[in-house]
Amino acid sequence: MDYQDQNTYFARAYRTGTDHWSHIPFTRRAHEITEHLPKGSLVLDLGTGRGRLLFDLAGLGYRAIGLENNPELVARGNNAILLRGQEKELRFFEGDALDIPLANDSFDGLVDIGLLHHISPEDYTMYVSETARVLKTNGYFFLVVLSKNTPAFYSWHPAKDEISDYEYERVRYHFFHDQELKDLFEKSFEIVDFAHDLPYGSKDAIYTVMLLKKR
Repeated sequence: MDYQDQNTYFARAYRTGTDHWSHIPFTRRAHEITEHLPKGSLVLDLGTGRGRLLFDLAGLGYRAIGLENNPELVARGNNAILLRGQEKELRFFEGDALDIPLANDSFDGLVDIGLLHHISPEDYTMYVSETARVLKTNGYFFLVVLSKNTPAFYSWHPAKDEISDYEYERVRYHFFHDQELKDLFEKSFEIVDFAHDLPYGSKDAIYTVMLLKKR
């Protein structure tokens, strides 16, 4: 799949401040990964965006790298790190989650809040392979994706439709069945926790929240 249209959309949204997803209160759940990691552990945040989670993790005593394919956000984020004097704990890194430019077994923890559901199904195998490659054995992976149980999303009703894919402003969204997610990750990861989250209440999108442990 060609991701150029999506990349253009996200770059424009971040530049104009219309990145509404950055304000969905998932960091409260993402912090759960720290319950399984000792202080000082190194965490990778895929599709980090503005890096909200990175700065939170530093405040909790962790080191973190944010992977982001938008060079403007990477430059801005690294500048913010320098201004805060946190260059020993944090770094933004330009790269693609399907070809992570980092070494094998580098990270104690991994986080993806809302990236996977924008990736084409044909690339899921590569995504799982790359996340498993950079995560240490027994490392933890916190994942948030859109759920097929969602009653309404813009003008579409995922829970009632046989299809699982939706496109809005040239951006694709995949709504995952629970079993689909379990089948996707079970060979490389143990499922530690599996739940649904409704950050804005029952009338908005439902998200699946998973905590995985690399086998």
